[in-house]
Amino acid sequence: MDVLILPLSNPVYGPTPVPSYRRMMVFIDGENLVFNYLSLLKNGKVPNDPVQHEKDVFVWHINSVVNPQFHEIIRANYYTYITGSDETIIDQIKKLAYARPPRSKLPHNLYPVVFKKPKKRAQSKGVDIQMTVDILSQVYNNNIDTVYLFAGDGDYLPVINEAIRMGKQVYLAAFSHGLNKKLVNKVDQFHLLDDIYFEQIAESSE
Repeated sequence: MDVLILPLSNPVYGPTPVPSYRRMMVFIDGENLVFNYLSLLKNGKVPNDPVQHEKDVFVWHINSVVNPQFHEIIRANYYTYITGSDETIIDQIKKLAYARPPRSKLPHNLYPVVFKKPKKRAQSKGVDIQMTVDILSQVYNNNIDTVYLFAGDGDYLPVINEAIRMGKQVYLAAFSHGLNKKLVNKVDQFHLLDDIYFEQIAESSE
């Protein structure tokens, strides 16, 4: 059976339609990323080059955002904490970037959303709360079609459920450490960050 392949422009059928790009925003729980990255390091994982890491503040790899086809990333927010008044950390985060998606002309640097706390060990829910507010705000105002979430914490399950209920797609990226499997089973796509941030040691066939 012969297969008919139509050219991009055909005198009979006209031009082949090009899919429109969907709007995506990336929301990164930096505190969650750093904690689980350090936990995997302690377990013997060897970091890939070029992982960029500032202790207790951020960790990032340029290939972190696995960009789905036909999406335009409007913005990528990196949420984290700073102790003291070291504003240079904000400038460092602004220099972090993800691999530019094909055809995109938008900036591909991370945008810092920074909270200050007096002590490194002080507990705070500022990142979780602000990320939830920002995600739901973008969803309810129909500013995006897809949420790309960097977090493995089960606390984000309600916001994932709500985004899906509102007709949005949800993509998730997280480390294996601290990952709630309920999130993986709920989202449209899941990307394991271990494969990007750490060297993959081939298993022996013996």
